[in-house]
Amino acid sequence: MDGTNDKKSCIEADILDNALVMIAILGEKGRIISWNHAAETITGYSQNDVIGSDTIWKKLYPDKDYRTIVTGRIAGILKTKNYFENLETMIRTRYGESRTILWNTKIIRESGLYRTISVGMDVTAEREGQVFRESIIDNAYVLIAVLDPKGQIQVWNKAAEMITGYSSDEVIGRRDIWKKLYPDAEYRRSLTDKISRIIAGQNYFENLETTILTKTGERRILSWNTRQIGANGVYHEIAIGRDITEQRKAEEALVAYMTEMTMRLKQPVGIISSTLLESAQLFKDGMLSHDEIILVFEGQARNAAQIEANIQEFQTAIVEKNRSIPEAYQKFLEG
Repeated sequence: MDGTNDKKSCIEADILDNALVMIAILGEKGRIISWNHAAETITGYSQNDVIGSDTIWKKLYPDKDYRTIVTGRIAGILKTKNYFENLETMIRTRYGESRTILWNTKIIRESGLYRTISVGMDVTAEREGQVFRESIIDNAYVLIAVLDPKGQIQVWNKAAEMITGYSSDEVIGRRDIWKKLYPDAEYRRSLTDKISRIIAGQNYFENLETTILTKTGERRILSWNTRQIGANGVYHEIAIGRDITEQRKAEEALVAYMTEMTMRLKQPVGIISSTLLESAQLFKDGMLSHDEIILVFEGQARNAAQIEANIQEFQTAIVEKNRSIPEAYQKFLEG
């Protein structure tokens, strides 16, 4: 029997030491009685540095104020239960590096004595990745909203706040934002029908233009694109809305300018055309001399040059006033 127990103890010790998570076993008064290889790797402190001592915690949490906060959180948890789960803290390694650890504990009884097993998972990379992704989402220049399967908003970035006027606190966990952005019931119903028809053929839509009403009562035009993400039957919708209000205004101004330019040029171009045709006929009838026809041509050439100058001035004014005109239009106008 003793040989079996010794073998079992060796296996347990081997598993403990080779686990991919930090495992510390604490005895009375918080003294470390076991400190596995992952704990050494993560913290930089060897077993010889920590076994039999309780000073490791001051080393891992050197900032007194932060250590007090962590201690307070643990004390608060232990008031209701004798363990804690997924407690996230920041430790300082022996080499001055900050690591994010997710702690879970369990109390066991061994040989009549109580031991606390603390398991710490290093989630630094995951948290850094999460912060990076959140930073990208928050700093994007487009409205980004993520909806859960119930249609409740889970993500509402800064651009969404700026465009709509509604803060994330007013939106997260709710689904009534759409009634606020589309307060007209008839317009909202027509949009819902349109979206339903699109999604019936595909589970997303692209470049769907809608007009929202912001919290301040301003109308903005958004171009929407959606994608579905998820697995195992649980899906979330990502809705990306690009504010194209200024672009549409610029395009409308462009059309107005072009219409105005056409109207203004129609009469002088018509005069030039009729003058040349009349002169040609008079020349055929022998009623205009060679010199007279040259004068007519030179006069109409000056008129055409003036029209060309007016068009160029008109084009420059359009481009300078409306920099949000699509690039293709700008190239045409500047050309």
